[in-house]
Amino acid sequence: MSSTLAIGTALLAAPATAQTASPDETQSGAEQAADTGLGDIIVTSQRRKETLLKVPASVEVLSGDRLQAAHINNLANVQEISPSLSVSQTSNPSNAIFTIRGMGTAVRGSEQSVGVYIDGVFRGRPGAALQDLLDIERVEVLRGPQSTLFGRNNSAGAINISTSLPDVNAFGVYAEGTYGNFNTIQARLSVNIPLVTDKLALSVAVAENYSDGFLDAPNLPRGRSNARDRQSIRAQLYWTPTDATRVRLIGDYSQMNDRCCSYLPLFVSDAAVATPFSFNVRGGFIGYTPPTPGTRGVSPSNPASTGTFYRPFDRRSTQDSPSGEKAQDKGVSLQIDQDFGNLTLTAIGAHRRFQSDSSLDIDGVDSAMMNVRSSPSSAIKETSAEVRLQNAAGSPVEFVVGGYYFNQKTIDTNILQIRIKPAAATISFYNSVGAGTAKSGALFGQATYNLTDALRITGGLRYLSEDKTGHVTVAPGSFSFPGDAKRNDDALMGSATIAYQPSPAANFYLRYARGYKSGAINLLRTSANEPSVAPETTDAFEAGAKFRLFGDRLSTNIAVYTQTVNDQQVQAFNSQTSSFLTLNAAKVRSRGVEAEILYRPVKPLAFSASVNYLDAKYLSFPGAPPPAGSVVPSQDLTGRPPPNAPRWTLVGGVSLDQPLSDTVRLLGNVNLRHATSYYTDLPLTEAFRNGNTDFLSASVELALRNGFGIQVWGRNLTKENTYLGGIGTPGGSGSLAVFVNEPRTYGLTLRFRH
Repeated sequence: MSSTLAIGTALLAAPATAQTASPDETQSGAEQAADTGLGDIIVTSQRRKETLLKVPASVEVLSGDRLQAAHINNLANVQEISPSLSVSQTSNPSNAIFTIRGMGTAVRGSEQSVGVYIDGVFRGRPGAALQDLLDIERVEVLRGPQSTLFGRNNSAGAINISTSLPDVNAFGVYAEGTYGNFNTIQARLSVNIPLVTDKLALSVAVAENYSDGFLDAPNLPRGRSNARDRQSIRAQLYWTPTDATRVRLIGDYSQMNDRCCSYLPLFVSDAAVATPFSFNVRGGFIGYTPPTPGTRGVSPSNPASTGTFYRPFDRRSTQDSPSGEKAQDKGVSLQIDQDFGNLTLTAIGAHRRFQSDSSLDIDGVDSAMMNVRSSPSSAIKETSAEVRLQNAAGSPVEFVVGGYYFNQKTIDTNILQIRIKPAAATISFYNSVGAGTAKSGALFGQATYNLTDALRITGGLRYLSEDKTGHVTVAPGSFSFPGDAKRNDDALMGSATIAYQPSPAANFYLRYARGYKSGAINLLRTSANEPSVAPETTDAFEAGAKFRLFGDRLSTNIAVYTQTVNDQQVQAFNSQTSSFLTLNAAKVRSRGVEAEILYRPVKPLAFSASVNYLDAKYLSFPGAPPPAGSVVPSQDLTGRPPPNAPRWTLVGGVSLDQPLSDTVRLLGNVNLRHATSYYTDLPLTEAFRNGNTDFLSASVELALRNGFGIQVWGRNLTKENTYLGGIGTPGGSGSLAVFVNEPRTYGLTLRFRH
């Protein structure tokens, strides 16, 4: 179910296998666990298959079975079982921001600091990575900079997703149907067909994900908001013409038509609107019908502004115009692996397209006089190619060398309109079109020298050259400025590691890595002073230890790290100017400790726990955007923590795999995720800060030997209420509105596996 222990190591992979396999498979897996303990976890974080214990870096592994058991079907929800990963999603799904260890930002017109890869193909925008997860083998969360081998701007980390290979020998079917509260309907079907035994196989997976939404919205046609409507399909051909040749062709298509996301009033100022067009006071419009009021008070952002606090966790929206996002993501990739004795040559080519059209009722209220709307859209084309040559593991010197090419074309449109009612006249307050290109080439290499059977040193380098262009066109009548910008960035980055593995059950390591994210051109700028932002660089140091103890029944991983980011690229909404600011935060540091443990005392039971301590703060950030709804022009955030960086995160869980008879097994899963307080927006608005949170999830499943299973699940059983982010109205009125999390959800899932 959700909030599970995805503790960064192989920890959860063992219970994951028991959770969703058919009873026959579960039995054999449990018997194997009784003989071999937790078993090995295979990862590809170093661009070759290795056991997790051997990898000298902090890597969190979530198996596809674990995600299925936790009823997690998209990347945004992985954070519920991952203590180091955070996904912030507010105004629309495509604007999500991924952070690892409290680090990670997104700038419109550029990539994130946390890269997302699916089957070796980079996804340039977050919206292209938030499709439903289909036929997932594992998700690897790579903590810290990954610029050497994964490249493309992974200054904070990477998420490496691997889907299951088609099986060339066995026919298989997996079907799943779910019904839950809020009229949640989910369906999945996967089929594997061997076309030529031992040579060629086809697999196809489809998914449907629908929900009416968890917000009451009586002024909207369907009476609900924050709804999902998503479909996905993925097809793969896997061909092995010889033992030395492997060919994998993948095509995927996904679409969404979400009715999301709605602002909810948090504080409404008493101030009056001076003119109908200032829209500087939320709730001051003529004809506004407010939701259920709360208490009187002073604005958290402007002490001079009095008004009324409202109860956003009633989850009742009064917006009078639908918000939503329509998006399409599609692509094709081809991977060829060719063995030449001790060497393997890998080539991956891909072409992808992503398009998103959003509409947001930015005033968020029912006004009889006017409606303020924002309508951002994006269209992106990406072509990428990578070639790698590596030798076999176990050689005195293990190496991988390669080259990478990436070409991206982007069009970003942003329209901010005020529609006057009842005449339906429209005034374009802001209207811009930004077009950008990015061409990137890189050469990279990494080598590991085995000094002894136990001692290894690893070094890697990557040279990157990237050219970017951008042009912004602003509608006449608003403002004008030179809209062209160009930049070229060249950088050398790398990593160095020393690892000592005295036995197959222990590994100690020290690691240094430099991360790099090339400069970005601001496609949302509102003045000539913001054409682009400088590159950001990360220097990270990490020391860690990994153990397998007590006959392989106990696994522990510990990592201590510190990383400093110079010129971190950030983007924030300035409520005084109703515009997005793109700038560099001078310096931010993240340091902490990660500890994880998995213990299987007896065959049916597994316990897991993870503790993350994070000390993150801006070492220098003068001139930062002001808090939402405030009257100050800027603020100094030096010494303050970045958003989505709780000091403590603890995740704990218990899983059960107990035979009830020869034909029935009982599978259980209970998980708790605790996080201390954290900010949800970059201006660090105090009103949008979450307190301590505790999310409880659980599931119970009866698995039958004939392949059928029935599961009852629940997420957020503690009914935790949190802010996802917020916004302040322009002009410093002090009025505030917020996005809120999903409440308690529960449902029933039927499964069949053959």
